[in-house]
Amino acid sequence: MHSILMPIDGSEQARHALKYVIKSIAEGLQAEIHVLNVQPIVLPLGELPLIDADLIEKAQQAQAKKLLKSACALLDKANLKYIQHVEIGPIATTIVDYAKTHACDSIVMGSRGMGALGNLVLGSIANQVVHLTDIPVTLVK
Repeated sequence: MHSILMPIDGSEQARHALKYVIKSIAEGLQAEIHVLNVQPIVLPLGELPLIDADLIEKAQQAQAKKLLKSACALLDKANLKYIQHVEIGPIATTIVDYAKTHACDSIVMGSRGMGALGNLVLGSIANQVVHLTDIPVTLVK
């Protein structure tokens, strides 16, 4: 069985990528789907008062669940089984590490995500993933 990693960030392109995978499975692809949301590491800037790390993590978990909810609803509607997971870390490397750790055969993701400003500064997450992994990556507009 083919194992597909679907990084989800709430963008329209991520939704299109998910629909692409659902269509592929409807056309006969046997696949296990991993739905992943990666929350970035949040570090305090300068000498701000101590921030409660647990509070930050709870907020990130809540945000991740919110972003995964619509993706999982699409998979539920298509009557497909999936594994959902949340990670906190550098987005591109965390996606690649997850794929390797869970023996995913491919990654299907949107070509552009929610972080337009970050994409200008750091290069797109999709571009970073393509260069960091040795498994096939399908980018969907």
